[in-house]
Amino acid sequence: MTGTADEGFGALPFGEIARATVAAQERSLELAQAWAEALRELVAGQAEGGRAVLEALSSTLTATERALASQEEASRALRQSLEAYREVVEGATATQERSARLVQAALESFTGTTQAQLELARAMLAPLGGAQPEAFGKLVQSWNDAVLRLLEAAPGAQPRRPARGD
Repeated sequence: MTGTADEGFGALPFGEIARATVAAQERSLELAQAWAEALRELVAGQAEGGRAVLEALSSTLTATERALASQEEASRALRQSLEAYREVVEGATATQERSARLVQAALESFTGTTQAQLELARAMLAPLGGAQPEAFGKLVQSWNDAVLRLLEAAPGAQPRRPARGD
């Protein structure tokens, strides 16, 4: 071993093999470093993509929750509106039924009153006998006097009293 430091591996019998091995090792190391860097970048990209996906998913979930809450609010408002409309319809139906009963009762009362008036008119048109005409005349006269007294009692009224021919 008489080789110097400047000679390197050349002085040794396996120098060429050693240099090739070192060069291969250096290339392998560079390749491993490049591969490690590429792998790190790939993992970093995947992590960034995963983070973006998670953020998008979180945003979607938040929007879905808001939409669901809004739908629930809309459903609640719609339910309240339907209940209010139902109450209005039921109230209108009950009012209509009461009105129909009232009209029916009024018509029945009108019919009964008309029949009673018809009977009274028939009785009035029946031939008067004896003292009936005089009694009827006195009745009509007393009604006229009562109405005139009522009119005279009204403030500022000046009814004309017909001259009596008694």
